[in-house]
Amino acid sequence: MFSHLSTGRRWLIGGLVLAIMAAFFPVGRILLATGFWLVTPGYLLERQVLAARPHWLFRIVLWNGLGLSIVPLLYLWITTVGAALSVSFLIAGAVGLTGVALRAAWHDLATVQVRPSTTTWLLIGVLAIAAWLRAVQIADLALPAWVDPVHHALIVRVAAETGRAPWTLTPYVPVVEMPYHWGYHVLIAAAWHLCGGDLPAMLLWSGQLLNWLQGVVAAAFALLCWRRPIAAVIAATIVSCISWMPAYYVSWGRYTQLSGLLQLGALAISWQQWLRAEDRRERIGWLILSVAMIAGLSLVHMRMFIFSGALIVAQSIVWALPQSRHTIGTRAIQAVGAGLVAIALTAPWWLLLIRRILLPVAAGTQSLTESGSYVQLSLDLMWVEPNRWLVALALISAAIGIARRQPATVVLLLWVGGLVVLTNPWLVSYLTPSIGLVALISGIIQRRWVMSSVGVLFLAINPATVRLPFLWLLPVDIVAISLFLPMSSMIGGGVAMIWPNHRWWRIGGTLALTALTLWGAYQQRTIVNPVTVLATAADRAALTWIAEQTPPTARFLINAAPWLPGMARGTDGGWWILPLTGRWTSTPPVLFVYGDTATVQAAQRRSQHIIDFGNGQAVDLSHLIATEQIDYIYTSPAGPLRPEHFAHHDGYEAVFAQDGIVIYRVLAHRQGSGAPDIRGTSRF
Repeated sequence: MFSHLSTGRRWLIGGLVLAIMAAFFPVGRILLATGFWLVTPGYLLERQVLAARPHWLFRIVLWNGLGLSIVPLLYLWITTVGAALSVSFLIAGAVGLTGVALRAAWHDLATVQVRPSTTTWLLIGVLAIAAWLRAVQIADLALPAWVDPVHHALIVRVAAETGRAPWTLTPYVPVVEMPYHWGYHVLIAAAWHLCGGDLPAMLLWSGQLLNWLQGVVAAAFALLCWRRPIAAVIAATIVSCISWMPAYYVSWGRYTQLSGLLQLGALAISWQQWLRAEDRRERIGWLILSVAMIAGLSLVHMRMFIFSGALIVAQSIVWALPQSRHTIGTRAIQAVGAGLVAIALTAPWWLLLIRRILLPVAAGTQSLTESGSYVQLSLDLMWVEPNRWLVALALISAAIGIARRQPATVVLLLWVGGLVVLTNPWLVSYLTPSIGLVALISGIIQRRWVMSSVGVLFLAINPATVRLPFLWLLPVDIVAISLFLPMSSMIGGGVAMIWPNHRWWRIGGTLALTALTLWGAYQQRTIVNPVTVLATAADRAALTWIAEQTPPTARFLINAAPWLPGMARGTDGGWWILPLTGRWTSTPPVLFVYGDTATVQAAQRRSQHIIDFGNGQAVDLSHLIATEQIDYIYTSPAGPLRPEHFAHHDGYEAVFAQDGIVIYRVLAHRQGSGAPDIRGTSRF
């Protein structure tokens, strides 16, 4: 029946059949809806602006990076003009895009005869194992782990309910014009409209999809750098199954950084292809894609926006070395123009950042600098297993690359070096004297007094005269947990440079790689850190009860623990009450810090009372309950507020109890009743 069809069209039909089957399951619908917004807009734009089709790996990464840019840009301008994206509009748009994309794909695959090579099958095998691994890793999670997913859920909920960019979090949290990146959240909100279902499951499974895609990005990035398929396979293996980063991101719920890393890989591809392109139309096409992803990155993750800037600077420097001044000047003008267009595309967002961050900094009410443990390198993160071996292999590969004068080695070293300097500004004062000395001597020898003057200026910038502060936006730990991408590419290149072109060596290498992949996957199956798991199945049941049995205006006193300076976190499922049910909680998601001063201080005081209570200090909890008009108290063994503190006391009735989670209803507020202070676990 299908004998007359090309192999490409057969694969398309097979994919559609699998998609239809997956749509019968909740998880399948989540993955399909998320994948739709990640792939479809980018596929249609890429095929429209590029005359020639790049490698299939490059195309997949480009589609994802563009999807993560186009959808947020749509939300940005819809919000700017005062409109909103309704559910019906999103669904109708998805149906229309599906029809257009399927027709385009059917046309594109008409003559494609797919004959996967050995390395392609190896890569597919690695990614298949990684898909199984990412599913196993979250099998026991009742809710996404740790701090970030709580406010991610709130932002997604606001975006889904309003159909707009979630700059304002009212009525849930009194925050207006929030200067927090939100590009990932609107894409997930759009996907949630398509698949429906459970928001925590939406976050978990879409997050693992983003995590799985890091292996695809690593493969494409290594192929871009080294032009050797085996380098792509090695890089994908390391990122997907061996390196604990990014798999460990699930313990933090770092979904926005995963999204930014996808865009970073896509931008690296488009920028490098733009630099290499000789045909004018081809250059314009790649520059359009680069502009779209630069704009999108600023909406999705500002740190990855800066990291990608360091990467494209490194790529540009290495490209420029053999070029003429005229060529460099022309491309520099084009690059500046591309940056200006990207800023124009996101102008409303940059204006908001200027109002909320830069103007307060100029007025002295806020600071961009940071100190203390926040900016110090965590050795546990840097040397998490098996990073010691991976760093050693990356350094050996770098030495091989330098010996063989490989431009990719220089790009990767410049990129990592740039990131180290950006996150450790004090290094600048140690680097500039050396640069200044070289410039001074060269200027004197060549009698170029301007160069000599610059050299003297650089000599003056040294540790004795200048002490540069750390920036709160760029803590060094962010580099430590992002090194998997350059390290995997460097190691992949090292293997490619020494990979023997002999049949038996290739067979042995394939078997060794397979064994290493399976070993790494087995080690990572339980990668979720139990310390970061705040909620259990009992918490899920309690949240369902709250949504069904309490009024929307109910106010909950919940557990709290210290987190970052000025911010407390929840310790159990009670912290999920606000984003999942809309009820008020004493400790809100950490985005409350973007509210007005009085609101922020009030939230900080409430949380501190609970923390002090857990530390055994004298706290009049009855007074707090009465003052804040608390209706319910969420207790668990995981926090200061435990069930035994309220059991058998007048005025508190247990209305829900399951596996240690007990919710008490406040029967009467007792402010001024003479109730005694409570110290730690003392009785009322």
